[in-house]
Amino acid sequence: MKIRLEIDDVEHTVDIIAGEKDKYQCLVDGRDVSVDVSLLKQNGNISVYSILSHGRSYDVIFYKNKTAGTVCVNGQNYAVKVKNQFDIIKDKEKKLHEDKKVFKIVATIPGKIIAIKVEKDARVKKGQPLVVIEAMKMENEMKSPAGGVVTDVYVKAGDKVENNAPLLDIDTRK
Repeated sequence: MKIRLEIDDVEHTVDIIAGEKDKYQCLVDGRDVSVDVSLLKQNGNISVYSILSHGRSYDVIFYKNKTAGTVCVNGQNYAVKVKNQFDIIKDKEKKLHEDKKVFKIVATIPGKIIAIKVEKDARVKKGQPLVVIEAMKMENEMKSPAGGVVTDVYVKAGDKVENNAPLLDIDTRK
């Protein structure tokens, strides 16, 4: 499992390779790290851990609020934001789309097309709903990353699609 941590505005990538009952093998920014984690106390949004890594012990208190929080490590506070694999994918897509002229909208998950909310030659706005995909009994709405004109639609309601299957194209130059 890959997560991205932003600690005091410095980004770190953590890839958890293996784990079994409180022991984890990780890659932290490409460095191999072995960690023993013991949850000592949990009360609402506060979790207290004892962490042992490479012969050093750390007392860690995590004050969380969804994806952001404060971590106190051995008495030193750090502002932390946590991003999971889905957040990382969204960030990559956002970066790819920032300077693009033509966007190829693809399925981010395998599933069934429930609805196509636009048609070819339709003008769309950034954030406008485009396609609804059902996966694991949940509906996921794909939205336009930019304003433009729909130049091609590759699917119809009822189609089953795989991950990364093309759904439609949007040209921002029109």
